[in-house]
Amino acid sequence: MLRSLFFLVVLMLIPTYAQAQVKIPILLDFDIGEDIDDTFALALVLASPELDLRGVTTVGHDAHKRAQMSLRFLTAVGRKDVPVAAGIPLKQKPLDYWQVQYGNHASVYFRDPKPAKTPAAEFLAKKINDAPGELTLVAIGPLTNIAKLFTDHPETKAKIKRLVIMGGSVRRGYADGSKPQAEYNIVADVKAAQIVFQSGVPMTVAPLDATAMVALDPRRQKKLFDAGSLLTLSLQAMTQLWQEKNVPVLYDPVAITLIHTEKFCTMENLALDVNAKGFTNLVPGGKPNARVATAIKSDAYLDWYVERVASAMPKALPTMRVINESKLLDPGKMPNRVHVFEDCETDIEKRWWLSGRIETAIAPPTSKRALRGVLTQDFDDRQGEMKTLYTAVVFNPVPSMPMGKNTRLRFKYWLKGSGTLRVQLYSLSNGYHRCLMLKGLPQEKWQDGCVDMTQMRKPDGTGGPLAEFERIDDIQFYADPRAELLIDDIVLNDASDVNETRPFPKRFLFTGLFDAGKQGKEWPGDFEIAQKQGFVWHAAKSIPHPTDKDKAWLRVNLRGDRPIGDVTHLSFRYKLEGADAMSVRLESADKKISALLDLKNLKQNDWAEARLEVAPNALRPGGSLRDVTFTLPATGRLWIDSLLLFEP
Repeated sequence: MLRSLFFLVVLMLIPTYAQAQVKIPILLDFDIGEDIDDTFALALVLASPELDLRGVTTVGHDAHKRAQMSLRFLTAVGRKDVPVAAGIPLKQKPLDYWQVQYGNHASVYFRDPKPAKTPAAEFLAKKINDAPGELTLVAIGPLTNIAKLFTDHPETKAKIKRLVIMGGSVRRGYADGSKPQAEYNIVADVKAAQIVFQSGVPMTVAPLDATAMVALDPRRQKKLFDAGSLLTLSLQAMTQLWQEKNVPVLYDPVAITLIHTEKFCTMENLALDVNAKGFTNLVPGGKPNARVATAIKSDAYLDWYVERVASAMPKALPTMRVINESKLLDPGKMPNRVHVFEDCETDIEKRWWLSGRIETAIAPPTSKRALRGVLTQDFDDRQGEMKTLYTAVVFNPVPSMPMGKNTRLRFKYWLKGSGTLRVQLYSLSNGYHRCLMLKGLPQEKWQDGCVDMTQMRKPDGTGGPLAEFERIDDIQFYADPRAELLIDDIVLNDASDVNETRPFPKRFLFTGLFDAGKQGKEWPGDFEIAQKQGFVWHAAKSIPHPTDKDKAWLRVNLRGDRPIGDVTHLSFRYKLEGADAMSVRLESADKKISALLDLKNLKQNDWAEARLEVAPNALRPGGSLRDVTFTLPATGRLWIDSLLLFEP
């Protein structure tokens, strides 16, 4: 009986042992953030039980940001154990904006693991040398990192089990059946590709011949994203940020599939090389150096891909919990101070759109553009729900201003699929998030919203109200992951004074509070920031004029071209010493649009407020402004605070 029991246990263990043995350890080198198929390939790696991902390296310009994006994706789906190393940049230029937004999430800077300090080639070499003959190296981007690996560490060539590449074009090009092409991954670094193809390492190649026709149609894409797991939601988040309007073509996932099965492809053993123009050529009579996919069963492959990735993880939590419920309120009259605004009409503050992309088809009647929410994890990693993603618009006001006593947030919103909205902000002073919830909101039409920010609390109800002079960061709007959310005309401001009679402005063009940030960086122009000498806190202070010794001046650059409407108003608080007059000029970048206002008999030695209406014929509607310049006698000194340019 004991002997029988022993053999029974052994037989039960054999499948587990065998299954563990068939897992293929791989290293993945890719250029996430370029085309979207790299992200689809990473999702397939994570969804494939046959594969054991031992490490990731990134290639292409700004490889470090690509590494951060990779780490965010891995962390979101519970694989922060996978190390990531950045490789060599091909060109020194920033990534395409919309996908790079994924790498600017708070998790990248505060929660996720950081890229390895070891450069990609050295990272790969150590992994390969530590497990000789075991690792499959998968390269689905330009071959820059792989060529450097083979050049700097030639001993690794004999220790790689196999090299799997997506690249090249053998007998046909893209899906239209065209002639062979100089495919991107090869032509991006031809010299590197030549080194790799001549390396003698066993290769499996997925060229355009078998990848260019694998297009994920809308029906299959919907089925994939409807799975609603952390994996598919993260994949959908990157797809939403993808620039292209065409359906994704799964070039790179085909190469991932060939690591463990060839059942969808026609395979041939071929002799390939790379010529000086980046073409992958057949070598007549040459010894085969690659196993090449020359055709694919597209429909069968796409069905398999969708099923595998969609079923890899359980469904994430579907809806938001209701916390700190609040109500909308009347925005009141002209704000006492406008801390920050974002109307999405220009790209001036584009780098601070941390979640969301431009929407033009559904915009408010008074606007040309709005921000459409995209999927993202909650920025609150302490008390937020991290087991799902939300449709969100997040704007980071830089510099982060100290708040007033009665902070309000006004915005326009458009919802579909949910009437619930969470409004949230991050306290830079205290290091935690506060939020409030709005329920029962109208759907599928633009609405004005205004909330009392002092009603916000931490999700558990603690944290206290927003305090005067507390500095905030990240204005956040969240809706359910399956909802549509559009946000426009964000205005963070102090509530109006009780005696204010002016209505809330139609549109803001610029607000200048100099309480945070540096002159020249956050506040370009010609002046100095006078610490604690402002009407509230800091102020901009005049300096000697660079060309006229009889004058002093203060020039505030508007950080870009601000489009003007039919009527333009300018208000500011000022303090004058040694003079009772000054001129104010509003100018466009080309100086063709200009308005000059002469102010006389001004109050001296104490703070006062100026409210100016620019004559309609002085500024051409449809134009833009770049600078506001204050000029006064050299004997005088001028401080400016609460500068506001707006359309009433």
